[in-house]
Formats: sequence, C-alpha cells, structure tokens
Amino acid sequence: MPIRPQNLATMSATIAGAVSGLTSEEKDSSTVRVVFESGFEQDVRNGGCRTLTTGQGGVVEVASEAGTRFALFAGTSCQGSRALASGSGNVRFGDPVLAGAIVIG
Repeated sequence: MPIRPQNLATMSATIAGAVSGLTSEEKDSSTVRVVFESGFEQDVRNGGCRTLTTGQGGVVEVASEAGTRFALFAGTSCQGSRALASGSGNVRFGDPVLAGAIVIG
C-alpha cells in the first residue's frame, strides 16, 4: 500500500514517539542487522533514523533478536523521504529494497 505524502509527517512523529518513549536500556538493545544484496551486513543500533551503507545493492533482510520495529526509507533522511517498507522482528524481502535510511525502535 503506498504511503501518501500528507501521512509522512504523522508516521514520522509516531516513529519518533515510539523511539523517545523507550528507556535507555531498551534503546541500547534496539539493534538490527541489515543485510544487502552483496552479502554485506550493517548493524544499526540505538533507535532513530540512521543512514544505510551505499554501494551494496538493495536490502534483502532485516533481522532483530528483540523483535524491534523498523521502517526503510528511499532517501538518506527519514523525514521527507518515502517509506518503502516496515515491519518488526526478522523480515526477508523477495525483491531487494533500495533504501537509503532506516528508523528502528
């Protein structure tokens, strides 16, 4: 389902609220592993918006032992960029997602 531009501000605020509502211990344990087409793996920690490594192809998997929620965005910023995929826990994509940033928490 496409996300309309007018809903991005609400979604970003919701994600930011979820991250800010975590205790510091929960934020420290909010780690996800992002796996790219090339096989490169990037660990992303501590919630909030993080830029993904470039030049590795699309994201094929997002893994989290704690079942952490995430959202992948088209640009290198989470605000103003189009959300491409979201979920929680371990997710494997059939088609690689060409994302530039991720929000976790």
